[in-house]
Amino acid sequence: MYKLLIADDEPLEREGLELMIQKCLPNQFQIFHAENGRLAIQQMEKHQPEIIFMDLKMPGIQGLEAIEEIKKQNPKIKIIILTAFDYFSYAKEAIELGVNDYILKPAKKEKIVSVLKKCISELEEELLNREKELKMKEKLGHLFSISESECALMIMMDAVSETDVDELLSLLKIPHRTSVALVIEFSDIKMEEKQDLYQIVKRYMKNKQECLCSPLIDHRMTIFSFPSDQDMTRNQWITLSMKWLKEIEKRTNKKIKIGIGTLQKDIQGFKKSYQEALLAVTSQPYFGRVKHISEVEAAQDSDKKEKNRALLNSENTKGLDIALQFISDHFHEDITLEEVAQLMNFHPHYFSKRFKQETGQTFSDFLTHMRIEKAKELMKQYHLNVKEISYYVGYNDPNYFSRVFKKVTKMTPKEYRNQLQKNK
Repeated sequence: MYKLLIADDEPLEREGLELMIQKCLPNQFQIFHAENGRLAIQQMEKHQPEIIFMDLKMPGIQGLEAIEEIKKQNPKIKIIILTAFDYFSYAKEAIELGVNDYILKPAKKEKIVSVLKKCISELEEELLNREKELKMKEKLGHLFSISESECALMIMMDAVSETDVDELLSLLKIPHRTSVALVIEFSDIKMEEKQDLYQIVKRYMKNKQECLCSPLIDHRMTIFSFPSDQDMTRNQWITLSMKWLKEIEKRTNKKIKIGIGTLQKDIQGFKKSYQEALLAVTSQPYFGRVKHISEVEAAQDSDKKEKNRALLNSENTKGLDIALQFISDHFHEDITLEEVAQLMNFHPHYFSKRFKQETGQTFSDFLTHMRIEKAKELMKQYHLNVKEISYYVGYNDPNYFSRVFKKVTKMTPKEYRNQLQKNK
């Protein structure tokens, strides 16, 4: 139901118009009255009608003055002038104020109904467009969140060119200047807590600094901070990070550590800063819960530095090792790339690219070859028939299993088993 205001100094005009509208368009409007321009403005502020019928000549504030004030407060409101004055100057000014129609009294019923139906149609279209706009904003918000996570991962894993990261940073409206990486490590988190912790830390950090946030992988999260003050010292970063640590612990009720890298300029530099922050947060023994890379390096001799650098490089493949172990444990189940990517808290598109880069195979090909290799081992157990083997390695259709087996080995399961017997 729409709200409609009738502003006219003649009570009979107002009541007659209301009666006509309720009869011709029943149950569509909640109608309010105003007997002059001042009351029209007040009623608009109080009830927020979508449509107003406005007379021009009224005591006190005139119709055009009231329209001007109302349009200032609500430019989208539909206003229909209903007047006995057929003056060009009035019509011209009304058009400039953005009125929707100009009707001369006595108005015909058909004209009133036609104008109202047109207003309703416009209001419905505006509502539909608004809903589409909100849905698009939601989608873009989700897309930006994915893009941000993927951009951070690309920098961390060195899995993209500088141009690609530039494009993502531009999409996220993050200026490509200098950055300091911070790695936040949680002491103890459960799988079901990850998403909530990630959102809490992300919201807090984005309120404090312009930054790029990685997903929460295992029990660590990386923040690429883009500070407005390019001259912050090591001690200033430590002091600021201590403040962040206390606030994040208060919000999450979790103990954390923070490692801090150095200020760097380009994409390769951002990755270096991340590696430094990771080294700082994982270095042992760990004195204090906020550690700058310079403190770590000052306490290490050259041999230990090399050892830690090697450990650092292994961190990049740790996530993939977990994924490979999961596939090995569950290859006989109906697992998907999306499921494994979600387990790693990676976007499926990024995980797919990273998986192929590291293994040389697509996820589907890798899973297929693992299943067929296991099937070849089971072929040696002659008490198992082909149907049983196909079920064991994750194929519910033995015929499909046989086709896949032949495609990979160039032999049918029966031919392969016969070959095994000949080679005994």
